[in-house]
Amino acid sequence: MGAGNLPQFEVACVPLSSQQQSWEKVHTAFNEAECHLITGILAGEGVEWRVKSSRVSQLPFAHHALGAIEIYVPKLDAPLAQRILMIYRNS
Repeated sequence: MGAGNLPQFEVACVPLSSQQQSWEKVHTAFNEAECHLITGILAGEGVEWRVKSSRVSQLPFAHHALGAIEIYVPKLDAPLAQRILMIYRNS
């Protein structure tokens, strides 16, 4: 696959306010690949997640606040999610 044929990632945004439970942010990703990696790790451990994206889709790059994707988990699962991500970062 050449540099011009990079896979495109889509991040599904789900409104947090429509949910019955309280959500807590556990990570901020600055590109879609990082978001997919982190949400995949959480899902693999059975942790439910939601994302809130401020990414400007017209820009070909992500620049901090212009491309931030916040990853949320249910508040009760936040300590577990933090431990999972800490183990991942330290491995």
